[in-house]
Amino acid sequence: MVLTGTLFSCKQQPFVVEKVTSSPQKIDASIADDKEVDDFIAPFRKHLNETLDAPLSFATKNLTKGDGELESTLGNLVADISLEQTASIFTKRHNKNIDLVLLNHGGLRAPILKGNVTARTAFEVMPFENELVVAELTSEKTKELISYLTARLRAHPISNLELSINKETKQAEKVLIDGKPLEEGRTYLVLTTDYLQQGGDRMDFFKDPVHLYKTDYKLRNALIDYFKKTDTLHVSLDKRMSYAK
Repeated sequence: MVLTGTLFSCKQQPFVVEKVTSSPQKIDASIADDKEVDDFIAPFRKHLNETLDAPLSFATKNLTKGDGELESTLGNLVADISLEQTASIFTKRHNKNIDLVLLNHGGLRAPILKGNVTARTAFEVMPFENELVVAELTSEKTKELISYLTARLRAHPISNLELSINKETKQAEKVLIDGKPLEEGRTYLVLTTDYLQQGGDRMDFFKDPVHLYKTDYKLRNALIDYFKKTDTLHVSLDKRMSYAK
């Protein structure tokens, strides 16, 4: 970048930029490696790759977000992991129980393939710095959450929630939260991410909750912690969201 202009004495006029020119510089494979720099970072790269690729768990089959119509094996797993890894911590801190989980289909960025599951797997599934939070919603806001799911008919990851949906009317014929019908006049504690709570994916019902609890726990870290303690991943399609017959 080149600047041109005129410089006057400090008691007169300030420096004035008359023209700015620039030229693009491609950063790609055509740029030769700097061996000195590469040699310096090589041990760190080796240690990082070994850490990311160390087997933590094992998947007996491919887990994807597209293997079901209104639910998916990947979505069910991630939602269930989020609840399991957060529930006990939340209860100890606040003496309350999380009622249900809602994440978003688009947030799952890669499948978990059959074979070894590693920390790199977690980074591929969840490359974002999303933090798990708990939003306390009124029963009316919770109904909006249900309407959001029935209107879009997409396999958003859910847990502790069972929906039976009329395909023609897009209305929920059955709603069970933690195995119980939705109750009027009470609030529900919904585990989600900070991105969704702020209205991401048009989940506006999460905005302005009765109360917002932060967990200081990233979704990706929850996945890694679960993989570390679980020898083999077991997950299935269990009709937690399905069409009514």
